[in-house]
Amino acid sequence: MPEELTAQLREHSAEPPAEAGLVKRTLDCRSTFRRIAEGAIRVIRRDCELAIAGDPNAVHQMRIALTRLNAAALFFSPMIDDVAWSRIRAQLRWLNSALGKTRDHDVTMKYVTRKRYRGWAANSRRALSRSHAKAHRRLAKKLGSARYHRLITELNQWIEKQPSWQSRQLSSSDRTDVYSEAQLRTWRDQICRQGRHLRSLRRKSQHRLRIQCKHFRYVVDDLRELEIPISSQDLSFYKTAMQAHRALGDIRDLRRLRKAVHRRLPGYRKQEGKLLRKIEDTFARAASGPGSP
Repeated sequence: MPEELTAQLREHSAEPPAEAGLVKRTLDCRSTFRRIAEGAIRVIRRDCELAIAGDPNAVHQMRIALTRLNAAALFFSPMIDDVAWSRIRAQLRWLNSALGKTRDHDVTMKYVTRKRYRGWAANSRRALSRSHAKAHRRLAKKLGSARYHRLITELNQWIEKQPSWQSRQLSSSDRTDVYSEAQLRTWRDQICRQGRHLRSLRRKSQHRLRIQCKHFRYVVDDLRELEIPISSQDLSFYKTAMQAHRALGDIRDLRRLRKAVHRRLPGYRKQEGKLLRKIEDTFARAASGPGSP
């Protein structure tokens, strides 16, 4: 656990204990992770058949659920880090890659059917359509494979072994509300440091920043669904993370589209510059706001 986070948790530990009624309503970190993981696996299992049938939205929802699971595992890593999770995580990368490649093709096809790009991509539409169909066939094969079913079974068994919350007094370091406040602050500071130097970041670093923003969003979403208190600073920064995530995603989509069609994208530089300025403005507002790092 980072030293900064450990120090923050110690500060909370020194505070007077909360009322018994409040403590009883507070989940511990391991139980919070288990609930988030159970919700993610339900979505993955629910949408698998539709994804095999070629439904782009089902592929998207499965990928979101997988990202939520990975974000929660990273967020609560001091509580769940073990050998079994390391093995499962390696298999989840395989699944995420399969879903991600298909999702990329779905997004590309969505772009080339837009009025703005329809004529520009006309000569590539047939080839892109074939690649799109091929990506879905590959995904369907993987989702119907023994490897996929073994992964889901192993993941379910591992989640079931995570400790369940019992009605008991929790120490501050166990409580999700205390832990998450400190951990979200740490994540927020890391994202802001990267965001302040956006123009100097290489593409891989921009991609990592996008993932960090996405993880922050999804963790906050999951905590709120479980009625875990979120500070006003984190709720405000949630909007910053969402805007940066979307704009960086748009830039990535445009770059992928240009690469897929093998032609200069009309107005690409102008659009990229506009999106980068939007992200910079988003982080500048966050830095000047109350409670900024």
